[in-house]
Amino acid sequence: MKNFRLTVNSIGLFISELWKLDLTKAYRVTIVQWREKRSLDQNSFQHVIYGEISKYLVSKGRSDWTPKVVKRNMKNNFLGWEIIEYTCVKTGEVTTREELISTSGLDVGFACDYITKLLDWSQSIGCTIKIPAQCDYRDYLDKQEE
Repeated sequence: MKNFRLTVNSIGLFISELWKLDLTKAYRVTIVQWREKRSLDQNSFQHVIYGEISKYLVSKGRSDWTPKVVKRNMKNNFLGWEIIEYTCVKTGEVTTREELISTSGLDVGFACDYITKLLDWSQSIGCTIKIPAQCDYRDYLDKQEE
């Protein structure tokens, strides 16, 4: 059981899922307020930003800064790393390794915060990126101001 939306109405289902766990193991439980995952629109806008930063840096002589490299470095600087467990399918051995945090797991608020950091950083190096008039990022910012 990984992500589970817990409400008063779903407590019974949650308890039944607990019984499916291996009781010989210990589990880490973190309770945070449920928020919807980032939207596809937010994801698309992030990729526009990576592309614009890449174009800007390439124009300044940094030909190695492809959109993929920009994304990796932005995630490193603004999202960080998490420890992921892997199980060997042959031996069952469990190993851990650090990986960059994936943007697909961000909720709407964290995705908005991440986009703001990307835009602020790009502005700090002289790369101005226009925010579309109609996009989830702008809508989220407008809701925060109300």
